[in-house]
Amino acid sequence: MKRSILGLCVLGLIAIVSCKNSSEFVINGQVDNVSQASNKVYLLYADSLGQMITIDSTLLNEDRKFVLKGKSPDPEFYQLYIGDRSYMLIAENGDEIKFKADMTDHSGAYQIEGSKEADKITEFNKITSDFTKKTGEMAEKYSKLIVEKADKKDSIIADYHEKAAIITKPFLEQAYNFIEKNKSSLTAFFAANVIMGTDPVAYEDKIIAYSKEAAKYFPENKMIQAFAKQMAGMENLAIGKVAPDFTANTPDGKSMKLSDLRGKYVLLDFWASWCGPCRQENPNIVNAYNRYKNKNFTILGFSLDNDASKWKEAIHADKLTWSHVSELKQWDAETARIYNINAIPASFLLDPQGKIVAKNLRGAELEQFLEKNL
Repeated sequence: MKRSILGLCVLGLIAIVSCKNSSEFVINGQVDNVSQASNKVYLLYADSLGQMITIDSTLLNEDRKFVLKGKSPDPEFYQLYIGDRSYMLIAENGDEIKFKADMTDHSGAYQIEGSKEADKITEFNKITSDFTKKTGEMAEKYSKLIVEKADKKDSIIADYHEKAAIITKPFLEQAYNFIEKNKSSLTAFFAANVIMGTDPVAYEDKIIAYSKEAAKYFPENKMIQAFAKQMAGMENLAIGKVAPDFTANTPDGKSMKLSDLRGKYVLLDFWASWCGPCRQENPNIVNAYNRYKNKNFTILGFSLDNDASKWKEAIHADKLTWSHVSELKQWDAETARIYNINAIPASFLLDPQGKIVAKNLRGAELEQFLEKNL
């Protein structure tokens, strides 16, 4: 996500047993099977704007060990980066954290102790590493199948998504159960972000409710407060809610409302000419449109462009023959704010009454939904 141990020196017997500095936290780590190219370790912190700030960095010694330090009067999230791997930590002043990882373990598992949240992190790490291992093995298997049977690529991908959903469902259940048992834990907040990053829809209502509780547990934590605010903005965009209406201009300068399309299933697609993943997804959307446009289905593309000519050129180049609108303000578009758009492509599927029935359906998933419901 986007966030110990020299403790308090006291006089007498305690001073003999332990002399710690409560003004900082320390991370003592060991990394096994690391390459020479990955021998630098970084400790990063995400500020309230989500910008990653380097707190400390060092090189692994010849025993593959390292020491990093930081200061935080309250528990905060940190990311430990080693090569292309990242590991979540929660630390505060006075903590003496022991960290251990093996770079040959592609599940992302790691050992941690020495902080209030260490046991919770270990528990949730077990859940995520098991899931990562299963999905990694499956992705490798299907990647090989696509290479071996390129002529059956579409059916292989569809089967992959079906199998991935089977694996993902119990993972999400475990992750949410962890939150339910540990609501006052910062690790539960991390778990909530993992759930929303894996499937933003399945547990949306429950994570919205949890975010309100988390904001009360951690009133001074800026990251949690920002998350709660973001989730509050999603309440009006939940499945079953009527999609907020808006007005924007078409490529020829005419005004158009979302509600003008009531009576049909509508895919509200947020994209932009400069968005590579959007352009890559467009052929799939074109296929869905051509297949279902005569079955009470249409599309409204909302572009986050700010250059009208590039917007129009992309529409023509990608053969996007449905309705299009834009405010030509990129991320400053009011409609993007209303729909809580912070990444594209993003989409909302609306029923004929304008209610949201699905989000971010792409490729085979979109066609499967339309085939079932139209």
